[in-house]
Amino acid sequence: MVDLDAVRSQAHAKRRMTVALAVAAAIIAVGLAGIPLVAMGRDTTAPQPAVTPRSTIIFTLPDSDCAAGRCLKPRSYSIPLGLDDSGRRLRARMTVLAGGWEAVGDHHRITREDPAGAVVLSVYQPHEFAGTEPCQEDGATRKVAPDATVDDVVRLLTTLPQFAVVEGPRALPAFGRDTSNLKVRANRVSCSAVAGARYNLAHIYGSEGYGEGYETDPSFESNIYPGRQVLIEFWVLTLEGKPVVIEARQEGSPGDAIIQELDKVRESLTFGIRQ
Repeated sequence: MVDLDAVRSQAHAKRRMTVALAVAAAIIAVGLAGIPLVAMGRDTTAPQPAVTPRSTIIFTLPDSDCAAGRCLKPRSYSIPLGLDDSGRRLRARMTVLAGGWEAVGDHHRITREDPAGAVVLSVYQPHEFAGTEPCQEDGATRKVAPDATVDDVVRLLTTLPQFAVVEGPRALPAFGRDTSNLKVRANRVSCSAVAGARYNLAHIYGSEGYGEGYETDPSFESNIYPGRQVLIEFWVLTLEGKPVVIEARQEGSPGDAIIQELDKVRESLTFGIRQ
């Protein structure tokens, strides 16, 4: 007689083996295709294999104007910071994560506005800061020495005309570096009645793309239009022996949403030498 139970048992065993082999083959195929598998019912907190990050194309900060429908696109941008003593090009990199930012005529500054105010992020190697006549282009300024230290730059920032220090200076690690941090405030930035006059906070070293000499010619500025209250937070660091200033500014009474966007862009900043 044929043992039907034994036959059934063998058939079940063959089916289980076939299914197991099929599952194993599928797992191998998925792994070879580079598709990650979701681990079910096991601890996934153990260190995972390192993944090589993809290279990101970095764009030079373009001349953009939201009023003309040309806001900055969300992507990474390079900010030229002049040269070090060896002639190497220093740069910062920032990542814009949302729309609404513009960089009107600048390679070092981005701005965003709402009905109540504006936020501004500037990154630069300073050449000189505002002096006794901050609204005059040819007014007395205070130069930053070629060998200036972070403390030297901070000292000039704490004595900006019309501004008062409200916090700091203090040592604060930021951007993966040692920095000196402070906040200053002006209840209302004012200039003479001359049309178009602006508060010239800083003259900075120029950037590539504007012709020969601009990388060392301090032709670009960090300006403030008068009439509104202004709060500025500064971070000062050293990059290849040169002082660099990060200037996060609030003008008027900007809303929390764009202040948070300002913080996100600022936190994305990295610094190095352009290769």
